[in-house]
Amino acid sequence: MKCPKCKGRMYSEKYFDFVRSFQAWKCSCCGELLDSTIVANRARNNNHYLG
Repeated sequence: MKCPKCKGRMYSEKYFDFVRSFQAWKCSCCGELLDSTIVANRARNNNHYLG
């Protein structure tokens, strides 16, 4: 996967919250972090279609 911000390489990483754990994509160049909640919120705010 390529980073939407800098076009660098992204890798999957597991994160832990107080209640749950989740997978997210992190860019190895700029540190951009994307998970399903972030993508959905950005799409909703920018009126983009996800599917």
